[in-house]
Amino acid sequence: MKYIYLLIAFISTVHTTFAADNILWISNSDLRNGDVHLDDIPNAIRSAIDFFMGIAGTVAVIFVIIWAYKILFGSLQQDKTKGRDTIIMALSWFALAALAWLIIKTIIANLT
Repeated sequence: MKYIYLLIAFISTVHTTFAADNILWISNSDLRNGDVHLDDIPNAIRSAIDFFMGIAGTVAVIFVIIWAYKILFGSLQQDKTKGRDTIIMALSWFALAALAWLIIKTIIANLT
């Protein structure tokens, strides 16, 4: 069941990202014509980072929801401890991803 939730979240994230008029901050006509310049690289990196940050956030929220249910309905103390530890790890990895996102955004903003 958890794989179905992950698949739905991933599909909705990918659909929202690629439904935009311009992928990677480059217009579709420029991509088709091959009119891509070095100035477009930071924008493409920025867009890719935002895409992967959206996926990381979605996965973190799904993990928190699934393991919160396991804590709520877990009958054994071991299940509750494992659920709490998993939630802490999911939030820690999301915080690390957010920090990496902030650092990369700062570097790209200073380079452009």
